[in-house]
Amino acid sequence: MFLSGLVLGVFVCWLVVWLSPHTLFAQQSRGSILRQHDPEFLLVSPLLAAEVGTEASFPELDPVKTAMMDVINQSESQEGVKDVSVYYRLLNSARWFEINGTTSYAPASLLKVFVMVAFYAESENLDEPTLLQKEIRFEGSANMSADKPGEVIPHLVSGKYYSVEDVIAQMIVYSDNDALNTLLDNFDPSTLAAFKQIFTDLKIPSPTDQKESSFDFLSVEQYSLIFRVLYSTTYLTPRHSQQALDLLSRAHYTSGLVAGVPKGVTVAHKFGVTTDPATRTTPAEPELHDCGIVYYPGHPYLMCVMTRGSDFASLQSVIKQLSGVAYQQTNKSCSTATKCFSK
Repeated sequence: MFLSGLVLGVFVCWLVVWLSPHTLFAQQSRGSILRQHDPEFLLVSPLLAAEVGTEASFPELDPVKTAMMDVINQSESQEGVKDVSVYYRLLNSARWFEINGTTSYAPASLLKVFVMVAFYAESENLDEPTLLQKEIRFEGSANMSADKPGEVIPHLVSGKYYSVEDVIAQMIVYSDNDALNTLLDNFDPSTLAAFKQIFTDLKIPSPTDQKESSFDFLSVEQYSLIFRVLYSTTYLTPRHSQQALDLLSRAHYTSGLVAGVPKGVTVAHKFGVTTDPATRTTPAEPELHDCGIVYYPGHPYLMCVMTRGSDFASLQSVIKQLSGVAYQQTNKSCSTATKCFSK
């Protein structure tokens, strides 16, 4: 009796020891799936994005995160930088991590990507096959010299007619607010519906649902989804996804993510900036963000950095430094390893 009890006890202990790491791994690897639901098609549910595991499942990325944390801690100890958030994801293996990933910011011009996607999504509707070729009147602002972030950009001619496609290109490549306003003025009900539907499908906060004072409502984790679905062509057709990322790779702003990688490396990205607290209904500090895909050869990765502080130059510098760290760490592991960040 004693012997059988002893054997049973040893077996239970062994089972607990053996199962614990496996159970922990199972918990760490528990993923999630984001699907698009359409009441018109009740028997299907298209896949938009999927998490293959939680951040804890990928300890091999700890050196990258640690190096970034060093940059963030150093920058936040100095004047000019208050908050920094990062989302990093290897797109071919789905391994990822975030730093302050749930902190909310004002997306500002980052929302222009959603406007572009809305027009592309609507053009894929059989009822609007020529939407992108439709000509609309471009409305330029009175003061075109007040460009952000502090650089003069080429402008379209006010009063002249351009195709929707050309105005989209102007909005994305130069982050032109006049192009944005022209496109918004030409939102028909179906395009507006397509715009709202993006946020519903991705299950992220929509600007149309925010109060006037709620500028900070989007996190790096949430915003990164728009680049994930573009890269995976799970929201738009491959042709329009390629077209969108091509425009983003031609972005005129090159002092953030682009400045941190070697010349010649393709970066499809969008920046957003809020530099004038007076535009808010409540006092706020300037914010600068840069998010996109860095096409490291064979191992592209998604990088999104959102920052808030009192000095624009300092915010821009920390984004550049974090981009440099991401590229260096990726290059360190992926240039020689058989598997990128192999354990």
